[in-house]
Amino acid sequence: MYNNKRFITFIIISAPIILLGILQILPTFDDWTTLSAPNRDPNFLQYFLPYGMTWRPGDALIGYVNGLSPKFFPTLNHILVFTSHIGSMIMVYLIIQKLGFKPISRNIATIFFYISPCVLGNILSCDATNQSFAHFFGILSVYLYLSINNKYKYIAWTICVYLSAAFKDNGIAWAIIPPIVSFAFLKIEKETLREDLMIGLAIAIIYGVIRLTIPHNLFINASYADDIVSLHSRIKGFVTWIGYTWFSADYICIVHQPSRNLLVATLTLFLSLPLMIILWKNKNIWQGKTIFCLLAAFTLVVSPNLLISMTIMNAYGSLGIAAIIMAYLIEKSQLSKKKISTLLYLYILSAAIVDIHHWYNAWQTSLPEKSISQAIVQKTGKPVDKAYCILIKDDYPKYSSFCVPKDETIGWGRSIWHATGYKWPQYVNDTTIDRTHKAKEIAYSIANHKIKHGYKAVWIVNKEEVTVIK
Repeated sequence: MYNNKRFITFIIISAPIILLGILQILPTFDDWTTLSAPNRDPNFLQYFLPYGMTWRPGDALIGYVNGLSPKFFPTLNHILVFTSHIGSMIMVYLIIQKLGFKPISRNIATIFFYISPCVLGNILSCDATNQSFAHFFGILSVYLYLSINNKYKYIAWTICVYLSAAFKDNGIAWAIIPPIVSFAFLKIEKETLREDLMIGLAIAIIYGVIRLTIPHNLFINASYADDIVSLHSRIKGFVTWIGYTWFSADYICIVHQPSRNLLVATLTLFLSLPLMIILWKNKNIWQGKTIFCLLAAFTLVVSPNLLISMTIMNAYGSLGIAAIIMAYLIEKSQLSKKKISTLLYLYILSAAIVDIHHWYNAWQTSLPEKSISQAIVQKTGKPVDKAYCILIKDDYPKYSSFCVPKDETIGWGRSIWHATGYKWPQYVNDTTIDRTHKAKEIAYSIANHKIKHGYKAVWIVNKEEVTVIK
């Protein structure tokens, strides 16, 4: 991939194919309740304010646009997520070029960013607009900081950081990243670093003051609260972050019990390992401050997630910095072009296997949503204004958005809004009951109770079996 022509051809040919595959994936689980899902609430402006533990006006804007024409959901979201990923890739390319690295270092690092399994929790999820745009504006701030040499640098940097934070709160971490990256490559002096870090902290403090000052609805997400105090969650999050960033292994084949295939997992891991081992064992990279500054930036940019909740999607937040590190490792290596290209092709083969498998699972696991939603609409027969959804918990193990139990694909009944063009029902409430030998009996008891209390239809979903009581 050191050949520019081959590199560009690969991107141009693969990008439309990847996007076409992504567009086949239907929403599941919390895709139906995210702020970027179609928002038909007449009081939609409230979602531009801090809501619960988050403040994501960028997502709220996308939700409002989707609400104007719900038929474009999730297509619009998928296109936005993938486009922002391509935008971030271009920024990575330009940053590495700005730093004066060789074409082979620049091209391989850009390909690494483009196809790394770390992107999968992001580009395969229609609710990832927040993380993808937060990263785009964050990595853009690094490029502008390196490119502008006057006072306008600080204006551009500040705007990018606030745009990043507007899409996802963790974007505020980019307030201190550009000076660290710049200092790593001797683009600024130590005194300038200190001054600009203070400016970055001021940017973050102003953001915090604004957030606490404007009206907000505060409620605690129980899962976040549990994650914060859980040592197991901290360790799991750290392993997820490092694993998906640096090692191309088929994690579905490792973690998801029904899909477990240790042969495929081992094959993909060992195909990608030679490149990483050879690059990281080079003693030259540890001379000087560059690698330590880059590793600090790599960690700091996802520090909010490491402290709260690190998921596969969140791991994407540091991938741009990881790509810059990759370029530096290649630049410092003593390998011939032929050897580095061979190692890269092995990594690409591994990543292709992992990416395709994750895409296939994400696509297949989303398909029951459509059939279940259509069955509910058909069996309900006519529009109702008030419905209740009872989900009998599926015993199929869940793994991120790649392996989703059937009961979770319809988003607690919210997918029915989409199936009816957001015409009905006006209200949907729900409950989930455990799968036991009395589950159906309990479901019917709840259903009869809800019908007596004014609900016009009760939907009982047992895997793909749908029962409607009216």
